[in-house]
Amino acid sequence: MTPLDALVAALRDTASYNASAESPPETIVWCDANSEFVSLIPTLRERLPELLTYGDYKFAERTGPAVWIRAATAGAIDRVTWPQDLTPIIYLPGVARDILKGAEDCPPLLQPLVWFTVAGSLFGHVNGKDWTLRAFLVSERGALRLRVNDDAATRAALGEAATRLFSRPIDELRNRIWDADQFNSLLAPDLDADMLDWIDGQLNEAADSARFQAFANLSARQLDFDPRKLGIPDAVRRLTKRDGRWRQVWARFEAATGYEGVVSALAMQEPTGLFDHEDNPDAYPKLNIKGEAKLRQDLLSLSDLSLETARARIMALEDEHSWRRKTIWARRGEAPLAQALVHLVVVAAAKPLPSHDGSALARAYVDQGSAVDWAAMQALAAAPRQIDREAVTAAIRAIYLPWLEEGAVALQELLKTSKLKLAAPPSSSPDATTILFVDGFRMDLARELEQRLTAQGLNVALSWSWSGFPTVTATCKPMVTPVAHLLSGPSQTSDVLPLAPDGKAASKSVLYKLMKSQGWETDNALLPNQNLWAETADFDEEGHALGAKLAERLDAGIRDTADAVMQLVRTGRKVRIVTDHGWLLMPGGLPVAALDAGLTEANGKRTRCAMVKSRAETSYLQLPWTWSDQVYVAAATGARSFYAAYEYAHGGISPQECILPVMDISGSASSRDVSITEARWEGLRLRIAVAGGADMRADVRLGVETAGISLAKGGRVLDEHGKTSVLLSDDHEGQEASIVILDDHDRVVAHRTTKVGGE
Repeated sequence: MTPLDALVAALRDTASYNASAESPPETIVWCDANSEFVSLIPTLRERLPELLTYGDYKFAERTGPAVWIRAATAGAIDRVTWPQDLTPIIYLPGVARDILKGAEDCPPLLQPLVWFTVAGSLFGHVNGKDWTLRAFLVSERGALRLRVNDDAATRAALGEAATRLFSRPIDELRNRIWDADQFNSLLAPDLDADMLDWIDGQLNEAADSARFQAFANLSARQLDFDPRKLGIPDAVRRLTKRDGRWRQVWARFEAATGYEGVVSALAMQEPTGLFDHEDNPDAYPKLNIKGEAKLRQDLLSLSDLSLETARARIMALEDEHSWRRKTIWARRGEAPLAQALVHLVVVAAAKPLPSHDGSALARAYVDQGSAVDWAAMQALAAAPRQIDREAVTAAIRAIYLPWLEEGAVALQELLKTSKLKLAAPPSSSPDATTILFVDGFRMDLARELEQRLTAQGLNVALSWSWSGFPTVTATCKPMVTPVAHLLSGPSQTSDVLPLAPDGKAASKSVLYKLMKSQGWETDNALLPNQNLWAETADFDEEGHALGAKLAERLDAGIRDTADAVMQLVRTGRKVRIVTDHGWLLMPGGLPVAALDAGLTEANGKRTRCAMVKSRAETSYLQLPWTWSDQVYVAAATGARSFYAAYEYAHGGISPQECILPVMDISGSASSRDVSITEARWEGLRLRIAVAGGADMRADVRLGVETAGISLAKGGRVLDEHGKTSVLLSDDHEGQEASIVILDDHDRVVAHRTTKVGGE
């Protein structure tokens, strides 16, 4: 029951009478001297077809002068009807019963209604007075009996909030003392959001007077700021200071997206003193913009410095700019270079790989070196705009390229001195029954995938192996297939492809045919015990097409690979991931290794390797082809390329190209098949059903990433049927969010994107 229900019931109860002693009232007369109930009338009209209102003529609202009302009650006006068992109600805003009863003093325009004070029943308090809003709510003889303060501010706020108050359940309104702030909060339930809306230009008195007045009243009392007297610049200054209650307003701004008007207003502010104890430097967009501009120039200048000086400069820049990564501007994507800097620091701190032993070099690369590669890629991905990418490129060329060169030279020297040999073709079939091939799956990508799969509750064993040579798909992909032991190499070749038993070059179609002849499925295997060769992602193809922009695609490719693994594991399979080769990536292009024309065989030159003519002389390191020791292939020195302007390349000898990940993955108890089967919005309530999700937890997080801010205060536990519901506020209505299902270890086991409130 709501106060509105109680008001409807009280109005109609006024028509009751003693049939044995009285005549039925012709009307119910409702006088409202201060027009306190006016805001409720539109809603009451929907509930009370018998309601007539005194005022200027508006037929659609059943409003008119006294003569029109007198005619309507007599049934003399077409289309003004109501059920016969109902008594018409006449609402008179601005008219007190004493005025209406005083026949001699009653204004002439009201006199046609004086009769109803005799022939009708007056709606009012038992003490003979007209109801006021407060009196109706607090009356001990009424149905509500609420506790409402009796002061001017509370009465004014009650009038503004009446519509919302009267629509709330009575049980929700009891057990509290209502004052001005309580009523204002009904119209402006979120002062922090309303203040931001006002600064942003979304809330103003002209658009919504009642909400604005409530907001202004609350703001004046709780923020010591009256928007009716002060302007937006005054509010912005307080927002930057964050004193007292303003800290909560800033926290709301930090957690939100949008509010471009607030951002613009903040951009007009200048701090009184940089890092002054009274200032918060993270509040000023101008400081971040200036910081990005300075950092951009500083990174560009690294190209003129020595390696050691450039490394030291990166560390100094980190000290200068790291604070900006914690600001709202960084979270809004306005500090990409500050974000890139944290990754550049990892590259700057890179240690040389051991050069005395191949196994030691490989272990160090897997454990530490691959993280340097990933940091370089993340630095590039953090700066997608060309102007920022140029700055990051300068830094990477200054501190990452020398490290790449050093590692490649070290590995090449080990091979040159025969302290190390690369892999030979396997002599038997593999012990794995499900092999997932990922082209160009470098070690740094594998380490990232390992973390994601482990977080999903899978068991992951990451090891490594040496590649074949040259590190190109034609040579190395056949080596990791389950039919590699059936292949052989010719004594002469120009395409470095091994041969199948029938003498055909081992192209993809030939390999697939051979695998099927050996009992391997190459598409989908219906039964989990069938041998399966599958392929997913294609980092190599994207690298050749995108160059340095591949860095921006790595995260999506790893996510796709993780999805493919999860699908296989959920069918009960143990999965082995293999790859053919890694790659080098250098924005701006790898350094060029000169190779005179006429030295190579026709079509024998590639970016990082070349087939040199048998009688030609060259100083480049030459190693036998993996599939035949009668065929030799030259490798570009260090991290160089035989072609100019290539940002992405492979085929040569470097830790990145030759040390390959091998991943064995199996499921665990927490990797049970969990899927979101229902995500249905009812207003701002989200109903969720999850197959296999009993007793897990569902959360709703802002943004499309699963690590966003929780909008559901940590989420809800799914019942035994895998169901729950979450009610969200309207702060983020229409924004993208992720529905996240978490197991007992807070690992994400399923997720789905949605929009708050639905499409």
